[in-house]
Amino acid sequence: MLIQRRIMACSQVLATVLMFAFSPEGQAGERPHIVLINADDLGYGDLGCYGATKIKTPNIDGLAREGRRFTDAHTASAVCSPSRYGLMTGQFPCRRNFWGPLPFTSELTIRTDQPTVASVLKSAGYDTALVGKWHLGFGRGKTDWNKPLRPGPLELGFDYYFGMPTVNSGPPFVYVENHSVVDYDPEDPFVMGKKSVTQKFPEKGGYAAIGGAAKAHERYRDEYVGQTLAEKAVERIHEHFERDDGRPLFLYLATTNIHHPFTPHPRFKGTSDCGLYGDFVHELDWIVGEVLTALSDAGACENTLVIFTSDNGGMLHRTGQEAWKAGHRLNGDLLGFKFGAWEGGHRVPMIVRWPGKVPAGSESSALVSQIDLIRTFASVSGATIPPGAVIDGVDQSAEFRGEATQPARDTLIISPNSPQHLTVRHGKWVYIPARDEGGFQGKKIGDHLLAGAAAHLLTEQVNSGVVNGKIRDKAPKAQLYDLDADPFQSSNVYDQYPDVVAKLAGLLKTQRADIPSTRRLGWINLKQPDSRPQPVGNAALRVAAGSSSGSASFDFESGQLAPWKIVEGEFGHLIGHRQTFFHNKGEWNKQGEFYLTTLEPSPNAPKGKDAQMGVVVSPLFIPEAGVMTFRVGGGMGRTTYAALCTADGKEVLYARGINSQQMQKAKWDLVPWAGKKMFIKVVDQSTSGWGHITLDNFQFDGKIMNEYPKGLQNPVKSPTPD
Repeated sequence: MLIQRRIMACSQVLATVLMFAFSPEGQAGERPHIVLINADDLGYGDLGCYGATKIKTPNIDGLAREGRRFTDAHTASAVCSPSRYGLMTGQFPCRRNFWGPLPFTSELTIRTDQPTVASVLKSAGYDTALVGKWHLGFGRGKTDWNKPLRPGPLELGFDYYFGMPTVNSGPPFVYVENHSVVDYDPEDPFVMGKKSVTQKFPEKGGYAAIGGAAKAHERYRDEYVGQTLAEKAVERIHEHFERDDGRPLFLYLATTNIHHPFTPHPRFKGTSDCGLYGDFVHELDWIVGEVLTALSDAGACENTLVIFTSDNGGMLHRTGQEAWKAGHRLNGDLLGFKFGAWEGGHRVPMIVRWPGKVPAGSESSALVSQIDLIRTFASVSGATIPPGAVIDGVDQSAEFRGEATQPARDTLIISPNSPQHLTVRHGKWVYIPARDEGGFQGKKIGDHLLAGAAAHLLTEQVNSGVVNGKIRDKAPKAQLYDLDADPFQSSNVYDQYPDVVAKLAGLLKTQRADIPSTRRLGWINLKQPDSRPQPVGNAALRVAAGSSSGSASFDFESGQLAPWKIVEGEFGHLIGHRQTFFHNKGEWNKQGEFYLTTLEPSPNAPKGKDAQMGVVVSPLFIPEAGVMTFRVGGGMGRTTYAALCTADGKEVLYARGINSQQMQKAKWDLVPWAGKKMFIKVVDQSTSGWGHITLDNFQFDGKIMNEYPKGLQNPVKSPTPD
């Protein structure tokens, strides 16, 4: 049986707690401690207090009995990283053009001068700590895991951080404490493209993306992550109250439960009625119980505001499908799943407890969002949000207290994974400006990414736009639902209410105007055109190999990489010789037969592989003057490019593709570097769509040398290229 520690009930003290309102002035003696618990991928139907019958969650259910349960609470996004961005900053993630999970090489996505829940509370004198999952990037430019991971959580207002830096299904599988990887050994550094020593589990991957750092990887044991995070959270609570320095505590606990892989501690295995899925929820409930017990032991229960929620809805991966077959409903009766625009992707559990202030055993159907927490926390703590800060959240303290006479908000923008599906909620209406839910694109039962219309093959849910697991041919081009009359989105009434559609489309148009023209952040499963202004193409023509128009060239016609070298990472087949592009089979517009590419995993691969990452350099050369002409194709992202570099490694000029396999004409003016040693560096640090680069036929006047740049492990790098 599941070993659980029951909540040290606060109900005995409820009658003796002095009643006082949430104080905007935040008198010192009235400021609450705040504990925010954010679960990972926990669906609306995964808790007993939200209707689960195959899973037992006594600790979280007890929290609901002693607090307030919200039935219309939403995340800012149906996806982990942008959802966490919204919670931290109080902003709609689309303001950052943020749509998907970040790669492990991503830089910090929040500006250090931007207010966060942590910085706002720290400014009010709070002791701020983060334990658990981060997944919002580190540093500036590509993350270097062999160096201090700054800026990061500490530069955003946290006094302390311990946890999982990215996601428990992807690398690196290590812990980070403050700015450092735990148990990092500089004699055994991280190595890109090397297989790691991490454990293997179903629905876990990226084993060969980054390796080395054996001791740090060995410290991380999947089945003990939940216990480790619980112990760290409890330790932080005890340390705070033993220190007794008069400051209130803000603890943000972001669990990895219940994100795949499903690796509950052995003592929880087999304790639920729906397999590993339910067992992992049982461990989550135990973690919550440990935190609540620590607060009770510290005598802080009566003046601690506890919020429990999840970063997005449940996911119908293989383990989720097995749970469904066992009778468990991840998101209850809600339509849709994680990543998607339907309610199941972003309507999540939210429970609030503060004895004597939040009415026990109460329920609220008010529309609330996690972006509202920053203003709500400022209200209850007396903190001040910096003037001029762009905050989309509203103060929900009256709704928490059960004294609101009208809703604090009636409109909400929600970001699914697909930018085309950016969703607006207004009153009882929800408008999705496209078909399907715009999330994962799995198409058959057993697919890890099963979702959307295809998921109906398993779930047998009803939606008027879906038949036999596909969108009906004559389904409306967009979706409108009346959630009061149809909370489970069975009937699309887009055609019946054109005036409502026009109004909500107008709200979306206004919001879209605030989406910046920067590159999109995060992986997007549903491929679609980028809404940013695209560079004008200047495609090169396919030509036969010929002599260089200059006195020197790199044309790769030897069919060998030499004299170029790989200095970081691994590539399967850098010198390609395909005649046609992948996918559309268009003619490859190369010069001669061979070219350099980071896309091809092998000579005869049926498709490209964006997951390859690394750095390639040319030998040094001394240009005379004039220009260097060449052709470049592939992606236009910031972490995939070619750079002209000085001998000490400083990048001075850049080139990249336009998100097209077709190579474009390019040139660099070499006059400022005439007579100086230079080299070309090819960088591919992207694993997402268009995460590759193709180059060919460098021609210039100059002398190629038989030597290479030194000290590439620590190059002098110019500001991050635009």
